[in-house]
Amino acid sequence: MKTKPNILLIDDDELYLYLMEKTIKQLSNELVVSTFTDGEQAVEYIERCTEDNVELPEVIFLDINMPFLDGWGFLNEFKKLKPKIINSINIYMVSSSMREIDVKRASNFEELTGYVIKPVTKVELAEIFEKIYHENW
Repeated sequence: MKTKPNILLIDDDELYLYLMEKTIKQLSNELVVSTFTDGEQAVEYIERCTEDNVELPEVIFLDINMPFLDGWGFLNEFKKLKPKIINSINIYMVSSSMREIDVKRASNFEELTGYVIKPVTKVELAEIFEKIYHENW
């Protein structure tokens, strides 16, 4: 039986994905991390999970700027899939952009739990996981 992922990282920067996964593993060996380098792959993965009744991750860290399907496109596709999704998913937009237009646009998506500026620190990740996993953290 395949282990179900708890964390989903969606970013086209493979070095960032490696560092985030490593930092998450330092915080907890209990968390399983899956990574995708574009939003389209992640949407297809979520579609397959909903069709196969596989539990989805509790947390998604989503980059804005990616080739193929960017973070905004992913959120629009995620909205369409939302009726099929049973569990609660916390999506954090992760970007190096502090531009007010991006922060404001992000606030228009009720699917987003938060907006985090890169690089995400170990302390910030611990705070996010504490909010989500409460007593199990």
